[in-house]
Amino acid sequence: MKRLLLISCSGAKNKSTGTLPAIERYSGGVYQGIKKARREGSWPDETDIVILSAKYGLIFENTPVELYDQKTNQVRAKELQQKVSEALDAILKESRYDQIFINMGKVYMQSITLSLELQQAYQQGIVQEAFGGIGTKLSQTKK
Repeated sequence: MKRLLLISCSGAKNKSTGTLPAIERYSGGVYQGIKKARREGSWPDETDIVILSAKYGLIFENTPVELYDQKTNQVRAKELQQKVSEALDAILKESRYDQIFINMGKVYMQSITLSLELQQAYQQGIVQEAFGGIGTKLSQTKK
């Protein structure tokens, strides 16, 4: 089963200089959970991770990311909306996923609302959004 995990960036970051793959740069709870699941061999196979970054827009987990400090807000989400939605459309057209899981806050979610491919995926019933508190969302993300 081919899966897509769509997550937001993290305010907590690895402070190393230079660039790091996005999955290594971000160090918040979701990222720690993913890394732990991978170390333990419990991470689902065939799962692509795409990250919505306040600075870079939509990036893959291996995209090189410099250390930065930029938080998203409604203005930034609106600025990213067209570019991010188009990028997400391209990803969803290229890789047909059986399941899409989204773990992002409401402001980040605004950046993907124009994605027609995502709207179709919702209609097909293959999209699930994380809900509840941080611990609950983290548990859902690891499944």
